[in-house]
Amino acid sequence: MGLYQLWFQVNNLVSLDGMLDGLDELEHLNVSSNDIRHLAKGDFRDLRTLYFLDISNNPIVQIDPGVFLNTAHLEFIFMVDLQLHSIKRNVLTGLTSLKAISTSDNRLCCLLDERENVTCARTSPTSPLETCGRLYPSVVLRIAGWIIGLTSLVGNLTALILRVRQEQLTVQTLLIMNLAVADCIMGIYMIVITSVDIYFGNLYFLSAPLWRQSYLCKFSSFLAFLSSECSVFTLAIMTVDRFICILFPFSVYRLTVKSAGTAMVFLWLVMCILSIIPNLVPADLPGFYGLSDVCVGLPLHAESEEIGRLVYTVERRYDKFLIEYVVEEHTVRPSWLYAIITFIGVNMFLFMVILVCYIMMFIQVMRSTQSVANAALRNREIKVARKMAFIVGTDFACWMPIIVMGILTQSGLVVLPTSLYAWSVIFIIPINSSINPILYTFVNYIENKKKPQQVKTNSKGGGRTSKNVSVNDTSLTEINAHH
Repeated sequence: MGLYQLWFQVNNLVSLDGMLDGLDELEHLNVSSNDIRHLAKGDFRDLRTLYFLDISNNPIVQIDPGVFLNTAHLEFIFMVDLQLHSIKRNVLTGLTSLKAISTSDNRLCCLLDERENVTCARTSPTSPLETCGRLYPSVVLRIAGWIIGLTSLVGNLTALILRVRQEQLTVQTLLIMNLAVADCIMGIYMIVITSVDIYFGNLYFLSAPLWRQSYLCKFSSFLAFLSSECSVFTLAIMTVDRFICILFPFSVYRLTVKSAGTAMVFLWLVMCILSIIPNLVPADLPGFYGLSDVCVGLPLHAESEEIGRLVYTVERRYDKFLIEYVVEEHTVRPSWLYAIITFIGVNMFLFMVILVCYIMMFIQVMRSTQSVANAALRNREIKVARKMAFIVGTDFACWMPIIVMGILTQSGLVVLPTSLYAWSVIFIIPINSSINPILYTFVNYIENKKKPQQVKTNSKGGGRTSKNVSVNDTSLTEINAHH
C-alpha cells in the first residue's frame, strides 16, 4: 500500500532534495512552516499523482523553473508568506491541472492572469502600487521620460553655464545657479528611472521587490527628494527676496550675496539630511521609499492592511476541499507621516507664500503705474503680469495636483489607480525643472540681447522720457530682474 498523504510541517526541514523520491502515489503534501529556502528542479519529479501542496511559511527565496514539470495533476497550491526574490516567467510551467493557488506574492498571480479557470487567492493585501507589467505602463510615458529628463538636464546645465559666465555675481544670479543645480538633479533622476524601465522591459514586475530594495532605487529616491525640495525652497527664497526689494526697497533685511550663499549652503545641508533619513529606517518598517516603483514616496494612497488566515478543510481521501479566507482584522493605515508632512504640508505652505508674494508684488506694480499715462509702461505692466501668472501657474501645475490628490486619498475620499504614480512622476513633478531655465535664464538672456537694439532705436527717435516714468518704473525693473 502506497503513501497518500504526508504531513511534515514544523520540523526544521531545510531541503526537499531526495526526500520525496519514490513516493509516486502521494496525493497530499504539507511541508509548511519549515526552513526550506530553495525549491530545486527535481524535488517533485516522482509526484505524478500529487494534487494538493502546501509549502507556506518557508523562507523560500528561489524556485527553479521546471520544478513542477512532473506534477500535471496538481490542483491546489498554498504558497503563503514566502520570501521570493526574482521570479522567472516560467516558474509555474507544468501546472496544467491547476485550479487554485493561494499566495501572498502578487507576482505569482500575475503569471496566472492568462489562465481563465485558475483562481489566485491573495492571502495578504496587494499594494496599490503593484503592477503586472513594466515600470512605465505606456509608450507615451517612456518617450516623455527621456524627453523631460534630457530637457531638464541639458536646459539647466546651459542655464548654469550662462549664469556662471556673467561678470557680476548678484543675489538673484546666485539663487538661480542653485536652482539650476537642483533641477539638473531631477533630470538625472528621470534618466535613471527611464533607463530602469528599458532594462527590465515587460518582465519588470518579476523583479519589482528587488528593484525597490536596491541601492540604485534608494539613491534615485534621494535625488528626487533633494531636487524637488531644494527647487521649491529656492523658488520661495527668490520670491521673498524680490518681494522685499519691491515693497520695501530700503529694508535692512534684503539678502546680500554673502547671506544668500550662507542660506543656500544651509538649505542643501538640511535637505541632504532629510533625504537620507528615510533610507535609515528598518527595511520592514513601512517607509518613505518603499511605496512606489518609481522610488518616490508621494502620499497618493491610503494603504490597506489586512490580517487573516487561510482555512482549508479536507474530507475523506482528500477528494473534496473547502477553502476559505477568514479575515481577523482589517485596518486602513495612511502613508508614512514623513511623506505627508513633506509633500502636502511643507510644499502647500511654500506655494501659498509664493502666491501671496506675487499677488502683492503685482498690486504694487499696478499702483506705481496708475498715475503714469504712458502706453509703453502699460505694455510692460501687462508683460510683467503675464510673467507672474506663468510663474505661479507652473508652480500650481507642479505641486497642487500632488497636494490635492494627497489630501483626497489620505482622507479616504478617493482611491487612485496604480498607474497614476508613473504619470505624476513624468508629467507633474518635473514641470518646474523643465520650465525654470526658460523662466529665469533664457527669457532674461534674450531680453538682454534685445536691449542694445532698443537703446539705439530710442536714441534715434530723440530719447524723450518723463521723470515720473523713470522713477515709477523701478518696480518693473525689479520684477524683470527677477526673471
